[in-house]
Amino acid sequence: MNPLENGIFDLASIAHDVALNDPARIAVVEPAGRGPSGVRRYRRYTYRELSADVEAVAPGLREIGIAEGTRTVFMSPPSYETCVIGLALSRVGATLVLIDPSVGYRNVAERLRRIEPEAFVGIPVAHLGRLAFGWGPRTLRKLVVTGTPGFPGAHTVQSLRRKAPDTPVPPAISPDDPAAIMYTTGSTGPAKPSYYQHRHFAAVCRQVHQSWRFDPKREIPVDMPVFPAFFFIALSAGGTVVVPPIDFVRQGPAKANPAALVEVINDCGVRSLFGSPVLLENLATHAVRNGLRMPTLKRVIGGGAPIVASLVKPMLDVMGEGGDVVSNYGSTEALPSTEMSGREMLKETWKETGQGAGICVGRPFDGTDLMIIRIVDGPLESMDAAEILGPGETGEILIRGAHVSPAYFRDLDSTRKNKIPDGQGGVWHRIGDAGYLDAQGRLWYCGRAGQRVKAAGGPLFSLQCEPIFDTHPKVRRSGLVGVAVNGQEIPVICVELKAGFHRDELPEIRKELLDLAARHPVTRPIRQVLFKRRLPVDPRHNSKIERPALALWAASQISRAAAPGLASAA
Repeated sequence: MNPLENGIFDLASIAHDVALNDPARIAVVEPAGRGPSGVRRYRRYTYRELSADVEAVAPGLREIGIAEGTRTVFMSPPSYETCVIGLALSRVGATLVLIDPSVGYRNVAERLRRIEPEAFVGIPVAHLGRLAFGWGPRTLRKLVVTGTPGFPGAHTVQSLRRKAPDTPVPPAISPDDPAAIMYTTGSTGPAKPSYYQHRHFAAVCRQVHQSWRFDPKREIPVDMPVFPAFFFIALSAGGTVVVPPIDFVRQGPAKANPAALVEVINDCGVRSLFGSPVLLENLATHAVRNGLRMPTLKRVIGGGAPIVASLVKPMLDVMGEGGDVVSNYGSTEALPSTEMSGREMLKETWKETGQGAGICVGRPFDGTDLMIIRIVDGPLESMDAAEILGPGETGEILIRGAHVSPAYFRDLDSTRKNKIPDGQGGVWHRIGDAGYLDAQGRLWYCGRAGQRVKAAGGPLFSLQCEPIFDTHPKVRRSGLVGVAVNGQEIPVICVELKAGFHRDELPEIRKELLDLAARHPVTRPIRQVLFKRRLPVDPRHNSKIERPALALWAASQISRAAAPGLASAA
């Protein structure tokens, strides 16, 4: 039986099964510098090697006190050693705590202090952060360091090696035991600890296998986890992990080297990867500019921010025949929930997006339910208090499914605000977004419900308005915010122009944007345009516009203006 079908997230048993049945299958490929001729070298590790190392390290983890349910902070980017220790933690049934330092170093400390981690696994700089900023109790003794040069007081992975048992013993856990605590990005408020039991996390993997189109019986998956937390995805399907050429300590998605990515993708025959829009945009732009293709790449999954047509088309042009760029919609608490084909977007929906319809994020996966309710600013104690809307009506998006986190760990207030009991033992997750369902059952995303502009004539949603302005040939991207003026909230569009514009062009561009707005009912109320050299984006994906920060900036610009009709550059 596939361990995921048990409702238990047990990567070590998956690796062990592959090692028994296909021991020479490649589990991990890791870049290893360059040879004298400049050709990139790689180290390849088989499932026989991976499983043997995992089973040898797991007894050492138990010896230092990391076992079933031990809350273990995990801060180690993709590498072979990360895969070994990650699977060993799975073998002993530890509860992984995943939080991205991009939420802010001191915020990490404050968030972790609330859940009282019991162990810490990470690269040396993560341990330095642990001591400098208090990422967990400074008195922790269950410490493991990955990578070089090690860290004082922490066990190395090599030092944990013991004699592996002749027959590995599965962890003593049930589907209802804790598997992971995954923190949200914190881009729309404090990062929240999404709590996943094993049955939920196993369902996440099955959902991801659907989206990535993994079918090991037909073709062994070869996946590149350019998003660090996804190192387990290929391994959960018995596939190959290709470690990306990214320095995750120093490089965010926007700074990843596209030339190196193309090189490794082609050298290693990568078939799938997940990336944020900015990384994918840079990758496609580099490949097109240099006449390169990635013929083995068949599945590109975008997430973290909306995928747009200007990204999809060039990426399709450089991928393998029959490949697709798909947009996953969901959140840390409900990942992934819907899927939209890039080919379908180009053929059917993107034209409507440019006219104010929102962004179509596709259909729900099997076993995932969607519902649209009237937007409520505040908790909903039960579905009896919700007003369910019909097709075409814009409201708040609810998601239900086996992959949905049922609660937040030790955070009853967030659970009360974001979960609604479904009356059947499950929950509806309030993802915080506004949207609607069309006649085909596809979900159209209109923007964050809490960031809608409450204008006098009715609410304005960011992703219905912004794509209209983005059709202007000189606009790179735009952000809609609301600014309080004389007791009313007025809509303001903040525009980042493409490189090469001249300052004296701004009045004419502003006029063209306002003329464009006047041609569409959803943007007609927008009469304020601000120009900003760079719109602020989220630290994790470098793609999602940080509207709270942008709104503060816009308010400062409006307050400095003596009269309406402001045009500014900053």
